[in-house]
Amino acid sequence: MSNDSAQSNIGNNKIEQLVLGCILLNEENYWHVSDILTMDLFGSEDHQKIFAIIHELACDGRAIRVPIVAGRIGSLSGGNDPEAYTSMLLHVASREEGGIPLRDYAFELRASATRRKVIALAENMIKSAGNLAYDPDQIVDRAAERLADISRSAAIEYESTVAGTIRQIYESASAPGSGMALRPCLIGLEKMVGCFPQGSLILWGGAPGSGKTAMAMQQMLFSSTVHPTSLFELEMDNKSLVARSIAGQTGVSMRDILRGLDEQQIDAMVAAQKHFADRKLTIVSPSKMTIQQVRSRAYAHKRKFGLDLLCVDHLKLVERQTKTRMDPVERAYENARDLKALAKDLDCTVIGLCQFTKAARQKEQPEPEMEDFYGGSLEEHADIMLANFNRNDWLKRNPPMTNKGKAAEDYQAKLRTSEGKIEVYKLKDRFGSPRDRHIFDWDGKLTLFKDQMATQTSFLPDEEFDPADL
Repeated sequence: MSNDSAQSNIGNNKIEQLVLGCILLNEENYWHVSDILTMDLFGSEDHQKIFAIIHELACDGRAIRVPIVAGRIGSLSGGNDPEAYTSMLLHVASREEGGIPLRDYAFELRASATRRKVIALAENMIKSAGNLAYDPDQIVDRAAERLADISRSAAIEYESTVAGTIRQIYESASAPGSGMALRPCLIGLEKMVGCFPQGSLILWGGAPGSGKTAMAMQQMLFSSTVHPTSLFELEMDNKSLVARSIAGQTGVSMRDILRGLDEQQIDAMVAAQKHFADRKLTIVSPSKMTIQQVRSRAYAHKRKFGLDLLCVDHLKLVERQTKTRMDPVERAYENARDLKALAKDLDCTVIGLCQFTKAARQKEQPEPEMEDFYGGSLEEHADIMLANFNRNDWLKRNPPMTNKGKAAEDYQAKLRTSEGKIEVYKLKDRFGSPRDRHIFDWDGKLTLFKDQMATQTSFLPDEEFDPADL
C-alpha cells in the first residue's frame, strides 16, 4: 500500500461524512459530540471548513441549517458545489441503517487524528536523523516534547456540572486503595496541613542546610510504599541522595560511605536494599533538564508506572528553552506555573523545592515569609507553601556583639534549645488555616526528621512569641 493510500485510510473520509451528515440532519447531535470533536480532527480540509461553520453557528446560538452552512462554505476542493456536497452528506447519513454510533465515530476521528500526528512526527524524526548537522540528543528532546503535546491534545477536556463533579468526588474517594490526597510522613506535618491533595502544587523552601531535600525525600519514601512516585533531582546525584536518605534505616552516614564501609555497615546496606525493594519510587538525576523534558518524562512515568507524587529539586535549576537569558526569578515563576499545570493535567501531587535567595537569608528577622520564595511571586501558583528554618544554624552565623552578660547567656540558651531542631512554617494553605508552625527533631548525621515526643511551640520566651505574628 502506498503512503498516500495509508494516509487516506487513516483519514476516515467516510466516517467524517457520516458525522457531519448526522449533525446536519439534527443539530441536537452536535451537542452529543461537542466535547469530543474539534476542527483539526478532520483529515479533509473541506470537512474542517464545514465543521468550523457548524461550530461557529452552535456557539453563537444560531440554528444549524443546511442552507446556512452551504451559503457560508465558499469554495470546495475539486470544484465541488457547496449545496450539492452538503446534500450528499445528508443523503449518506440518512441511508445508514440501524442508526449512526455518533460518539463512537467521533472517538474514531480523534484516534485517527492522533495517529496522523504520530506518523508526521516519525517521518520528521527520520528526516532529521539522516542529516548529520542535527545533534541526535536534540532530535530526541524535540520529539519527546512533541509527543507530550500530542498526548495532551489527544486528551478530552470535559465540561462538568455540579452534580457530575460531586459524583466524580465520591467515586474517587470511595474507590478501594485510592483517595484524593496523600498522607504526610510525620504526625506534625499531618496536624499542620492535613494532607497533600492530588492536583496540587506544594512549594517547599528553605536556606541551604535547612533539610528541605531530606524532608521531601522522607515524604517520598513514605508515600512510595503505596503511591507511584517520581523525583527529578537536579542538585545531587542519585547515589549521594539515596545514601543520605536511608541513613536513618542503615545507621550509615554519608561520611562513613566516603571513608569506606566495614563488614557490619555493608550488611546494613544489603538489608536496606531488601527493605526498600518494594518502593514505587523512580529517581531521575541528570546534570540539567528543561521544563519540557520534565513534563514529557512525567507523562511517560504516568503511562508506565502511574504517578501520584512528583518532586522537582529544585525549581531554579530547571531550565527553559529561550533565545534570551532569563532572570532566575522569572524562570522560577514560569516553572512554578508549569508545574501547577502539570499537577492538574496528571492529577498528581507536585512538590517543588525552592532555595531561598541570599537576601532572604540575610534579613534581620530570620523567620521565613512568602517573600523569601524569590520575592513572593510564586505564591499565586502554589496551593500549599512550606518553609524549613534551622534556627541553630542561623544563631551560629549571627552571634551577639558581646560574649558577656545577659545577652550572651540568652544566646547560649537559645543555641542549646534549638540544637537538633528544625522549624517548619506553613505560609499558605488553600485547603486549611493559612499560617502555622511546627518543630521537628532533626538528626543531621542520619538526615532524619522525627516528631517530637513533647510538643515544643517556641524557642522564644512566652511574652516574645505570638502565633498571630507567624
